[in-house]
Amino acid sequence: MKHVRIASLSLVVLALVACSKEGKDDAKPEGKAAPTGASTVTGATQPATATTKKVSLAPLPLEVVMPASEAALTMDKTMDDHKSVGVSYDEINAGLNVSEPREKSFADVKKSIKGDTVMFPFKKWVKDEPTRAVAEFAVDGKTGYLAYAWKEIGGKPYLCQSSGLAGLKTPAEADKIFALCDSLAPAGGGK
Repeated sequence: MKHVRIASLSLVVLALVACSKEGKDDAKPEGKAAPTGASTVTGATQPATATTKKVSLAPLPLEVVMPASEAALTMDKTMDDHKSVGVSYDEINAGLNVSEPREKSFADVKKSIKGDTVMFPFKKWVKDEPTRAVAEFAVDGKTGYLAYAWKEIGGKPYLCQSSGLAGLKTPAEADKIFALCDSLAPAGGGK
């Protein structure tokens, strides 16, 4: 539950930073990770194709492929020794968060989600698969959805999830999050 709150609050900070930089060159040099506990905002790097681009998730050793039209601003949300990176995803008015999971399994992640009665009060599973899930929640009479995927890359687990204080507007938007999660790869195309 703590990582969901951090991811959601960080998206608000990310939006504020993006708005304050409108019209300015917000690209930052790649290759340097922020100090532990610090937050930085960076843009996407090298194009993958004419319609997509690769986005570095440093300090995680990963990259994700996003639509070329996206600003794809990233924010290092690392706290202590728990690495976490958020990426803006304007098309769905939300974001993507990839982190080293605190839980030992996806079943433990789902148990934590189901137990949330504060930030995103769990209502039901819209999709419940061995490594993917979409949770429906309700706050103040409004319904939202959160997408979660458990990915193993290079023998290491990662939690890939949607972020945003309002969640996703429809369960179908979860498919866009899952497509991003499926594009996760080692940084620099390594194996």
